[in-house]
Amino acid sequence: MRLPKYVRAKSGTYHYQRDYPTSLRHLCDKKTFTYPLKLSVTNVTEAQLNRKALEAHEAFERQKLLISNSDPDALSATDLDKAAADYLRKRQLQPSQFVKVHVDSEIQMLEQQDKIQRQPYSADYADFAVPEFEDVLNKHQRGEALTAQELVVGHAWMKLVNKEAAKPKTLGSLWKEYKEHRGIDPSSRAGKKAEKYWDRWISLSGDCTISPNTLAHINEGMDAYVLERQGIVSSQSLQRELSDVSACLRYGNKRHRFGWHIELPYIKPTIPETRDPLEPSEQVELVKAILHPSQPIKPVYGAALLLCLQGGMMVSEIRRLELDDIGLDADIPHLKVVNATKSKDRKRIVPIVLGLQLIRDNLADTIKWLRGCTEATPSATLKKNMRRVVNNPKTSPHCLRHTFKVNAQTVGVDVLTIASIAGWSDGQRGLSRHLLKYGSTAISKSEVVKKLYSDSQKIHEHLIEIEAVDKGNVLAFRRK
Repeated sequence: MRLPKYVRAKSGTYHYQRDYPTSLRHLCDKKTFTYPLKLSVTNVTEAQLNRKALEAHEAFERQKLLISNSDPDALSATDLDKAAADYLRKRQLQPSQFVKVHVDSEIQMLEQQDKIQRQPYSADYADFAVPEFEDVLNKHQRGEALTAQELVVGHAWMKLVNKEAAKPKTLGSLWKEYKEHRGIDPSSRAGKKAEKYWDRWISLSGDCTISPNTLAHINEGMDAYVLERQGIVSSQSLQRELSDVSACLRYGNKRHRFGWHIELPYIKPTIPETRDPLEPSEQVELVKAILHPSQPIKPVYGAALLLCLQGGMMVSEIRRLELDDIGLDADIPHLKVVNATKSKDRKRIVPIVLGLQLIRDNLADTIKWLRGCTEATPSATLKKNMRRVVNNPKTSPHCLRHTFKVNAQTVGVDVLTIASIAGWSDGQRGLSRHLLKYGSTAISKSEVVKKLYSDSQKIHEHLIEIEAVDKGNVLAFRRK
């Protein structure tokens, strides 16, 4: 696993370590900023590592700001809240840690009688944990202005003893909680989109401290977002852009009982763009270009397109294929689509009846190519190749998924087969889901998979008959 920048393993766990800029070294009490990610080297996912690395990077930037600027206005409300959380983390303390502490009831009765404190209370525990707070409190009581760092100390102290103060104080701080709750990977395409839409919304609405008037502020921000984006994107896209924003606010409301009622504003409906399937003649031209020995379409790209066409597969599903999912040498050649699918219905077995040898020879390189570039690049590359061959400026790899469905309906294949191969929802599909745990041999013996294979041959009969001839070499497809 490739580690994020500045992340390294130390004593079995990962740490973020980065030197402070030389221009700030004279203001620091140490040369290096260290942030324990609290992730085990032997049990961590790449998504978890990327999330924690981003959290550490933000903490580093806040620390630089605190070191270089004593102005209390240098920190936004969200930054102040996060900086206080950083402060507690370094002391191995937790928000609300001293909200409730053990109190001896008998001693408490003596205290009330003698009016003398005999045991520590919440504030005392917090004083022991944050001794700097006494100086900050004295300075505040003298009416002197506090520095940014002193504000952080005071805010951290309050988080220890005040349950309300321990809650997120700003809208911006709710997003961090939501990302951790949903497991959003900030390095993934979906994660970057979610971050972008949240940042756009918060820039239009403005971050604010949570108060009784916050709901009105949220609604105004929602209206401003719709006004900004309507007419630029479709109503469906606009709803998708605001889905994580509204989900974040609902999650924060439920977790912290703010008493909000979150709903999207009215969005004027727009007619969705259709993804037209390829005409039969276009399908023939595409398959010829993929299978022809002169290879107008590179085999690495061709393998991906053949899987999109005969299995309704998405590029992301091909990228996530693992060795155990590939059964191209089985009696019934197939792929299992089981890894991080869009929904449970997308988990399925795809029989391979078209271009088996090309797929077998190139699938490993195709997966390597998909994993080695950004998530947007493969679709753009495949789209470019498709449009060059079929001379259709509107076609794309996703159109092949719809092409599969039209081909299946044209030859009269039943709905269950269509849903089972391409991963659409169907109430009867529970019959075959247990097969996803089978090995290649068991799958090849399954009557269900045999039926899917036979139906798939029928669906693609007009393409299976294609022969590419070059210098006496004939590319043909045997039928089982």
